[in-house]
Amino acid sequence: MTNNNGLVIIKKEVKDMNSLQVTCFLKVAECMSFSQAAAELYVSQPAVSRQIRLLEEELGCLLFDRSRKRLLCLTPAGMVFRDAFLRSQQGLAQAAAAAQQLAGQNELRLCVGIGQGWELSDMLLAFRRQVSLRHPRAALSFESCTFRQLHSKLHSGALDVILCTKTSISSFEALEIVEAACLESRAYVRRGLLRDPEEPLRIQDFQGQTLLMLPEDESPMAAQIVQLQFLAHQVETRAVYLPNRDTIFQALLMGDGISVFDEYMGLDRDPRLDWCYLDEMIPICTVWKRSNQNPLIRLFAEVMLQGFQARKAAPYP
Repeated sequence: MTNNNGLVIIKKEVKDMNSLQVTCFLKVAECMSFSQAAAELYVSQPAVSRQIRLLEEELGCLLFDRSRKRLLCLTPAGMVFRDAFLRSQQGLAQAAAAAQQLAGQNELRLCVGIGQGWELSDMLLAFRRQVSLRHPRAALSFESCTFRQLHSKLHSGALDVILCTKTSISSFEALEIVEAACLESRAYVRRGLLRDPEEPLRIQDFQGQTLLMLPEDESPMAAQIVQLQFLAHQVETRAVYLPNRDTIFQALLMGDGISVFDEYMGLDRDPRLDWCYLDEMIPICTVWKRSNQNPLIRLFAEVMLQGFQARKAAPYP
């Protein structure tokens, strides 16, 4: 039976396919020559041809277009299966490396990056306890960095996994992103600057103020999202970008503007500052490269999720 593209369709379950057939197919797809593939695999050309034929019968479609002499090319189905087999091989190699680590042949290591200014020591200690119970030989290291540094070190491989705001992620390509929590968003200003210190601060008091924000390459979507939160209350602000959180904090104390931070920054405990809630929540995510199969990463994501849920049940002081 054939379809409209002339591909042979055999209605049967794919159950006899083996690694030799896949190896021969990928080598021919790479060389675009049965004879060259046979030479590189150190087997005869008829043997390669037979394995390809068996694979085509098993898959139910032609993988190569042989209609033109001396010009071999993949069929559309062949392209699909080539990419699928290559992905499968890469996944198996990554899984084998992770399994080797789990078997104790290599010591497990995990480098964790945390957003600067966050007080998460209780959750990190809980993660360390879990690792020591399950993988006593594993080595852990923790770094506190700006969001820009976190993403740079994640992509360079200096960090295996990071905990950051979702608004700081500029590209989601090739990343695994697991939301751990949504934190309260709070607008801060020097106490007494906009309102009598004895009166409760309202969001309308921020009308026309300078909004102090991290650079766009540090947190790409943050300024737009924060301004939209204010606009939802008909409050307009003007964004000014400062290099880091310490600079923003000093500018707040000097009365040079307002700023917005999540609840874990602990600025609400500073008597020199006043604040009020914003409606929007700030998503906090565990992020790692999809290609990184380190089994400790998933454990870290689970412990962070549990830790944030526990804090929500018993509010952070």
